[in-house]
Amino acid sequence: MIVAVAIMAVGCGGNGGGKADGPEAVVMAFSKAVAGGQWDHAYGLCDTLTMKEYISANQQAWEYLEKVDSNVTKIAAELMTGVIVEIIDVEKAEGGKQVHYAIEIEGMRKERKAVVTKKEEGTWKVTAITDAN
Repeated sequence: MIVAVAIMAVGCGGNGGGKADGPEAVVMAFSKAVAGGQWDHAYGLCDTLTMKEYISANQQAWEYLEKVDSNVTKIAAELMTGVIVEIIDVEKAEGGKQVHYAIEIEGMRKERKAVVTKKEEGTWKVTAITDAN
């Protein structure tokens, strides 16, 4: 169950906390931040106008799980240190890049459709997730 929670939390795919230089790196860092409950870091890696609702929903789910059983979120965050993010393809998108990827945690693999990234003031930002299930 905990592995499933960790995979569910990776709504978009890590470097865990450093600067995200390109579209692939920002997707991995953003995913890691969301999955690990690092909300300030996640907000810094995305266009907050387009992604506010997504992050807020994940934050509310994370906070609910912490109230129900704080061990679940602690273990899920720890599992994220071993997540494998495989970039499948990067292609041009409207004004940016779409990053297609897959994630694997503890042998469970989930292929994602795409995360749309755009460069804002010289920095790549997540602007949309086409597969957040």
